[in-house]
Amino acid sequence: MKNLWAGKPAEEKQKDALALMLTEKSHPILKKIRKQLLLEMSAWLVILCVYYTMFDGQTRPWIINGVFIVGILQAIAFNISGYLAARNLIYGDNLIVSLSGYIIRLKQFKWISLFSRIVLMVGMLFFFLYGLDLDMRRILAVGFIVVVFAGQLWFLHSQWSLKIGKLARLQTNLLDVK
Repeated sequence: MKNLWAGKPAEEKQKDALALMLTEKSHPILKKIRKQLLLEMSAWLVILCVYYTMFDGQTRPWIINGVFIVGILQAIAFNISGYLAARNLIYGDNLIVSLSGYIIRLKQFKWISLFSRIVLMVGMLFFFLYGLDLDMRRILAVGFIVVVFAGQLWFLHSQWSLKIGKLARLQTNLLDVK
């Protein structure tokens, strides 16, 4: 900022350096997404490996185990699909067309994200609540967990809506300038 303010020309990046920054392995945003993806997938895979013995999966019916496994596997699949979607952002001949398509895909992805989280939460609730004697204390605890899950869903929905709203405003501004 000081260089610009003082009227000094900004340092220009070479085309090769810019091209390198945009490759998948060195793109800074994709690196962060990849790290988060690997961390979450590792945690889910560890849970899948140990749930049968640590969380008494052997005492639950196969359908309850199946719901739990499907919930975790679809969460892993959703994370992978999110990474793949994040690395293919350009669809179209120009910025406005590409941005329009991206907004449509983000709206779809938002609802898939919410559905994925619901499936994961329901699977975990079914698994951990199966066979429990529900007294008043446990019912209150489950109610609290459901409220926390609902809060997470609301937060996730609002985050997606903010991101999509910013892009829609950007698109409007670009169309107004044109």
